[in-house]
Amino acid sequence: MSRKNPKSPSEADKLPARKRRPGSIMLNILIVILLVSGLYLIFEPIVGRWRQDNCSQQLLQNFDEGDGTIVIGYDEFIVAGEEYDYYDDLETSSSSSTDSITTTASQTQTTESVTVTTTSATTTPKKIVIQAIGRIIIPSISVKMPIAEGANLHNLRVAIGHYTNSPSAGEPGVAIYLGHRSYTYGRHFNRMDEVKIGETIIIETKTTRYTYEVDQIDVVEPDDLLYEFNNPTSEPRIMLVTCTPVRIATHRLLVKGKLVKTDSIG
Repeated sequence: MSRKNPKSPSEADKLPARKRRPGSIMLNILIVILLVSGLYLIFEPIVGRWRQDNCSQQLLQNFDEGDGTIVIGYDEFIVAGEEYDYYDDLETSSSSSTDSITTTASQTQTTESVTVTTTSATTTPKKIVIQAIGRIIIPSISVKMPIAEGANLHNLRVAIGHYTNSPSAGEPGVAIYLGHRSYTYGRHFNRMDEVKIGETIIIETKTTRYTYEVDQIDVVEPDDLLYEFNNPTSEPRIMLVTCTPVRIATHRLLVKGKLVKTDSIG
């Protein structure tokens, strides 16, 4: 029986290379595009939250070591559901060196006063200056965040906002602080529903530490906030406000407390 001689290397080299079909090439390109897109969708929110948290920590550090300011982009650190969580429409006070920017929130046209780097009221500012006036500490849910003056859109992206029309911490009346009910566990006021009566809320300025004890927790409809905000008292109290339930935001969670201790810092 005869045996065929194998082709010599020189003969094999002369064989035509197998051509790849255009459809196969396009399929591979599509797979790469889908893979890159999927990785972006996975990691982009994670990186965004990391940058946002770093910005909050930098604001705290600047408060401790300097003037307590940071600068962020106008459209930077947008928070999911933030249209439900800021309360500029309830604040009537104005601030010097600010421009009035008209914005839409919850289908209502409101006016937001923010510090900007432009002098034109008709031009959207590129940068926003955020200034910390203190910090809030809630030990039971591991919250330690800067406090900014005003519950406007940009302050609440990186800080807890002090409701401008309410007294400052330690003064007679209810000092009101508002924060996002972040969708991510443990961020901002996400765990506020875990706070219990008898637990502690601490507000610190550069000179004073105010310790409050939680004595009341309420859930109200958004339309009831004005009543809550304008309910007078001669005692120094605190109220923390955020949306509830998480992602649904049909109501507002109010955590209230009384001042039990005042200490000097430094």
